[in-house]
Amino acid sequence: MKTTRKPLSVLLAVLLLVSTLAFAAVPAGAVSEADWNTLRAGLDRFTVKETGTNYDKVHLKVGAAVTFDTPLYALTVKIAAIQGADCTVQTTMKQKVGGGEHFRATYLAVNYRDGESGDYPEMDRGVGTFVVDLSKIGDGVCWFRVTVRSEIGYEFNNMPGYAGYRDRINEFEQKHAFYFQNVPNLVLGGTNVKATANAITIGTAYKSYSQGVTASGTTLYYKAANAKKWSSKSFAGGKAMTVKKLKAGTAYQFKAAIFVKSVSPETGKTLTTKSPVSKVLTVRTGFGAAPEIKAVKATGAKTKRVHVNGYWETDGDWHPAYDYTITTYQLTVTLKSAPKGMQGIKVTGAHSSGLPLWAKGKGTTFTLNASAAGNKIGKSVKLSICTYSNKLGADSGHSGYSPAAKKSVTIR
Repeated sequence: MKTTRKPLSVLLAVLLLVSTLAFAAVPAGAVSEADWNTLRAGLDRFTVKETGTNYDKVHLKVGAAVTFDTPLYALTVKIAAIQGADCTVQTTMKQKVGGGEHFRATYLAVNYRDGESGDYPEMDRGVGTFVVDLSKIGDGVCWFRVTVRSEIGYEFNNMPGYAGYRDRINEFEQKHAFYFQNVPNLVLGGTNVKATANAITIGTAYKSYSQGVTASGTTLYYKAANAKKWSSKSFAGGKAMTVKKLKAGTAYQFKAAIFVKSVSPETGKTLTTKSPVSKVLTVRTGFGAAPEIKAVKATGAKTKRVHVNGYWETDGDWHPAYDYTITTYQLTVTLKSAPKGMQGIKVTGAHSSGLPLWAKGKGTTFTLNASAAGNKIGKSVKLSICTYSNKLGADSGHSGYSPAAKKSVTIR
């Protein structure tokens, strides 16, 4: 029997046809049996192992990262940058089942101070970079939460036991939370400071309104400026931070830290989050005695006519124009001596508005531009004069007043 050889090109064509038919027998995009077994086993023994920096170790800082390792994927959440109130959060996903992207991190959620969850745009293939406004973040234990969902688009009808896993695959959702602690930094000073001869108030203790916070306040540390040992006292949120029984005319130093207590949603334990200790603020108590006045003079008096134009109130009421007279003069106050630590004097009764006047200085002579309502030339005005010890406070930036000395002076 005679045999003939088929051309090589014919054999290659036959092989190509057979391989094409074999491939067509498997649904397009189907995973391999090995990948299917890996996926099924991962669903059956799904666990999450967290590694990296976590809220019970450090406060939020650049480089902090947590990896959530599961049998199906590994998700990493990292703090890439912090600039002011802007925090850049990065997420990455590593798939452990071959054949494509079976699971996807869908979006980042953040717990805000008002209890709402701020959602950020969806991620691209589990990779995302988000800028979160830290000024909106709550206090205490906080979180960046990433939701992972199934994104499997393959046909599994030909896989063994597919029916029993169909819903588990299609409905798969897992939330992973990067926990951290948050509390605002504290700056002492400003208009909240008040001082008397025997007490100093450093504003009010911090009060948190974040949901989940069980207690909040401020721990105040204080000492005489020349002392070595610090004393401390904690104040509940919203309470005035007043230290009493202090020595008159003495400089004291203060520093403070905010504390917030909240329940960890992961462990159920109450954690106390503390801010860094503030910079030191020096405040001096007022002097215990009124200043001794050597002389008070009111010279260079002039009368001045002031015209005020008519105007409409926002509610529609009309105020007609009017004129009034004031007397301007130069007030000179001379003290017998300048107490050590004095920053200046406060004079009440030397302005036509009724508001006090201040003159800064550490000497004994002070000159102020004063005024009185009406024509007061040749007439007497009553003054209250005291010293102040601080250039900060609620009273136009001054505090630490001494008792006042009462004086009358004739305007000339």
